[in-house]
Order: sequence, then structure tokens, then C-alpha cells
Amino acid sequence: MSDGSEREREYYRAIEDLFATLRGVPHILSSKDFQLMRQWWREEVPLSAVRSGITEVFARRRERGEPDPVVSLGYCRHAVRSHAKRIAEMQVGAPGSAVEAAPVDVSAKVEALADELGDIASRHRSERPRLTEVLERIADTVAAAAELPDAVLEEHLFALESALLANCLDALDDRQRATIENRAREEAESTSTTAEARDRAFRALRDRLLRAELGLPRLEIGS
Repeated sequence: MSDGSEREREYYRAIEDLFATLRGVPHILSSKDFQLMRQWWREEVPLSAVRSGITEVFARRRERGEPDPVVSLGYCRHAVRSHAKRIAEMQVGAPGSAVEAAPVDVSAKVEALADELGDIASRHRSERPRLTEVLERIADTVAAAAELPDAVLEEHLFALESALLANCLDALDDRQRATIENRAREEAESTSTTAEARDRAFRALRDRLLRAELGLPRLEIGS
């Protein structure tokens, strides 16, 4: 097997793994999805652009409260193109390398976040094996984000945090999930006046309660 063929397969595997992680369930990509991945590979679309585009789509759908899952890479093609364009623009005039690497301290913070998620996963291994699996997949995805340019890293981590919360909520059993959602709904209905405001408050409160229940960190670099 040639080195080029292996790198191409690794490119496809990385995209498949990320897509499955963000969905929270195993997923078989369609022939059209593979054609799109092949097109990205042939056009030399950076893997970082593909990752950022996919996570952005998942995050936006969750923010809008859309229940339908992302079932195809085709939903992500415009976001991937946008991120690829941004990275290409960053390359212009950059000395030495096409994309400037993240400073060591930023990389260390990203790695620390991944390690923290791994530690949380270990604490839940015996009682919540499904949750542990979700946390370990997200931890691996966070660790891979260290390769991203500074200009897109924070945005990428924000999208991953949205996926983290959604997948962790789904990984809870029905009773645990209902407890969190009922508490969030009761508080939202007591403090909000309009249906839209109640819906926004419910999602924010639900995420806050879930984060407190599991001890989840915020996926951000900060200053």
C-alpha cells in the first residue's frame, strides 16, 4: 500500500469517526458521502477545515433546537467550504508554513481539556459505560483540535462543547435525563414570559444542570 493511499484512508477515517462521535451513535456513510470526502481529498481541503465545518453544523442545529439529526455529510459541505476558504486566506503571506501552528501553551491547554474529559470518563466507567464511551470519543476529538490554527480553534471547541452536552445527555438513562429536563423546564416556565424565551431558558438551564451533574468542563482556551 502506498503512503499516499494510506494517508487518504486516514483522512476518510478521521471524518467518519468525527461524524459518528458528533451523532453519538454508529453511522454508515452513504456512497454520496464517500464521493464528497473523495472530492475534498482531491481538492486538498485541509482536514482541519472539514472537522471545523462538521462540528459547526452540529452546534448550530442544537442551538436552534432542531430535533432532526444530521444524517449526511452533504449538510456540512457549505460550512466546510467556508472554513477551507478562511484557512486558505490565512496562508497568504504566512512565513515558513502554510498554517501557523498553535503556540505551545494553547496546545497544552487543549491537551489538558482532553485529559480532563478522559478522567471524567474513567470515573463513570463502572456505573455509566455508555457515557464513558461518549466522553472518550469527545476527548480524542478535542485532542485532535490542537492542530487547528488559533483563528478557528475557539470556534471549533465551542462546537465540540455543544456536541459534548448533546451526546452526554443522550447517554444518560431515561430517569436521569428526565430529572434534569423536568427541573430545567420547571425553572424556565417560572421565569420566562414568551414561548421562545422559555425554550431558550430551558436549553440553557438543562445544559447547566447536566454540566453540574457530570462535572463537565467548558471547552474553551480563555486568556
